[in-house]
Amino acid sequence: TGVTLTLSGSETTTISLTNNAAQNQSVIAHGTVKLFFSSNLAGLTFANPLMSLSASTGFVTLTPGSTQSFGPLTDTDTVALTPLASLFSVSGGGQFSITCESLSGIALTGGGGNVASTQATTAGCGASIVYDYTPTTNRVPEPASMALVGLGMMGLAAIRRRK
Repeated sequence: TGVTLTLSGSETTTISLTNNAAQNQSVIAHGTVKLFFSSNLAGLTFANPLMSLSASTGFVTLTPGSTQSFGPLTDTDTVALTPLASLFSVSGGGQFSITCESLSGIALTGGGGNVASTQATTAGCGASIVYDYTPTTNRVPEPASMALVGLGMMGLAAIRRRK
């Protein structure tokens, strides 16, 4: 009667910053991961990128020639979708796949172009599906009720014969 498809994503990143200037540099580094989901089930489509994960170093001041590493920095997200249950009834007994691809990057704010950066990122995706099933029940009279009806009819027949 219904389907809930929950997609999840996570990122873990480590960011290293190096000040190449002769003076202090202030900078904020943002590591991002964009997750793109797809499926081989006809009719099941996703807005892409479906998730955008982000982790930040916060405001940092680097002395000349210094390198600082930050991490692991993490972010997670989930998206619950309620596609039409009829999409899943045509999938051949529940067989279909969902795939995920990721794009990661780093952006620096500040530093005047004098801060070098590196990023090591691991991204993960997951999916779970929950089917809501409401069985239909046919009302079948209980044997005792049937017996009472039968006895009542036999009683009526006996009364009619006496008349």
